[in-house]
Amino acid sequence: MSSYVLRIKDALFKSSLQKSAAPVFPDPIKHFQIKPHERWVIWGSQRSKFMDVLGNKFLSQPPLSLEYGLKHEALPRIECVKFTGVMPTAHISARYEYFKDDFDQTCGKFIKDNSIGSMAVKYEVSNTNRTIDLNLYAYLLRELKLQELENRWAMGLSNGQMRRARLARSLLKEPDLALIDEPFLGLDPTATNIISNFLANYSKSPIAIGLRYQDPIPEWCTHVCCVDANGIVFQGEKESVQDQIISNRKQYGLENATHESKSKYHVKDLVSFHPLAQIPRHEIVELSKGLELRGLSVSYRGEPILKDLHWNVAPNSKWHIRGDNGSGKSTLLSLLTADHPQSWNSRIVENGVPRKTGSTDYFTINKKIGMSSPELHAIFNKSRSANLSVQEALASGFNDNSSNNFLARYESLTDQQRHILEMYADYFDLFPLLNKKYRELSVSDQKLVLFVRSMLKMPEILILDEAFSAMEKNPMNKCHEFLKQWPGIVLVVSHVLDETPRCEHYIRLISPGQYEIGNVPK
Repeated sequence: MSSYVLRIKDALFKSSLQKSAAPVFPDPIKHFQIKPHERWVIWGSQRSKFMDVLGNKFLSQPPLSLEYGLKHEALPRIECVKFTGVMPTAHISARYEYFKDDFDQTCGKFIKDNSIGSMAVKYEVSNTNRTIDLNLYAYLLRELKLQELENRWAMGLSNGQMRRARLARSLLKEPDLALIDEPFLGLDPTATNIISNFLANYSKSPIAIGLRYQDPIPEWCTHVCCVDANGIVFQGEKESVQDQIISNRKQYGLENATHESKSKYHVKDLVSFHPLAQIPRHEIVELSKGLELRGLSVSYRGEPILKDLHWNVAPNSKWHIRGDNGSGKSTLLSLLTADHPQSWNSRIVENGVPRKTGSTDYFTINKKIGMSSPELHAIFNKSRSANLSVQEALASGFNDNSSNNFLARYESLTDQQRHILEMYADYFDLFPLLNKKYRELSVSDQKLVLFVRSMLKMPEILILDEAFSAMEKNPMNKCHEFLKQWPGIVLVVSHVLDETPRCEHYIRLISPGQYEIGNVPK
């Protein structure tokens, strides 16, 4: 066996062979190497791009400057896992009540199959002679706590449960190298511990995980490589680079420093277009009765998910929706956005009017809702909308009939709408990116675009479901500061304290029929 799994020496990387193609990093990568049994953290603002380099997604120059020390095959088996969204589906409502579509399958089948929609009933990996190791399959189910989920429909899994299933699916292929970007993204503490403990003890192949500057580096990692826009900043054994880790965290303002805006606009300018912006808070309460759930219950095939839920959301209030992965948070939000088949329920009361069949419709409901979520991010990246310019991606936020409508429409915007888009792009430092394609952005910038997009139509209700997961610290701080002055209702789902904007109240889902409601200490 080779002494290395992957080795780079004096290499430039490009996306094509054209002479005019700019290199991925302007500076050559002088030397980088991963050996068997090492556990790397790829850290920094350009970690995802560097992990794509390691995953052989770019062309190396000279051609042999990237080498793999392989165990058996002529081609490397590299598994790249990026948790940028949930399981792709043709219908958002497919996650609720097991709506049938082409992707429908059990969790176990999803893990065993080589690709979504595969019908490989003998569990042979397509296009190879390799069969699945059922002992490894059982090990992955056990260690990732998926045994009870094996026969559950994959579409019904929560984000955290699907994260573990996707990890098992990739590692079941027995890769030579596993590249896992943001493995703890949007997970509750229990799920974070499950995955962290699993990765600490996994030994079948070397692992490299991608983390942001603000993310804690796990105790079990052996090496750290910091990457910025120019390439590798430093690398080495974790203990030997501690001083550089601390220095870089300070450099990027990770001591709770706020990011001072260079924009010519202020928050009050941006929110001034909201219908509630100029109304005193006590008058807002008189004009709008907000949102209320009056004993709401939801079941899937007789199994309760939410039971007798009473919740009063006052206008202009900000709520943190808490609960472990799988506790019903996504179901709750899908009911509010009418993506759930049981959304037309008279126990959902909007501005004092019970919602029921015939009284309203999906598009009317979503005129007043703005949203950023893992589902939205996944669908946006999988659809043709990924080829939109950032300007067009933002402009689609003015489509008042649905948060999921990505149709390009910048040319049809009014002068006022274009001015609003310009102000928000300038304030959130997106102006230089307006002509770039959305798919070319880093995950952090994509999440920022979707956050800004969610506010442009000035919604009454702003739903931020893991909106700041995978976002870098400085833009995230700026978003949080902005939200303090947002005049509408804000509903936040987040498991990480640093990623949670300031909220006044919380609701914590525990189990069907059990929940807590309270005020967040100041």
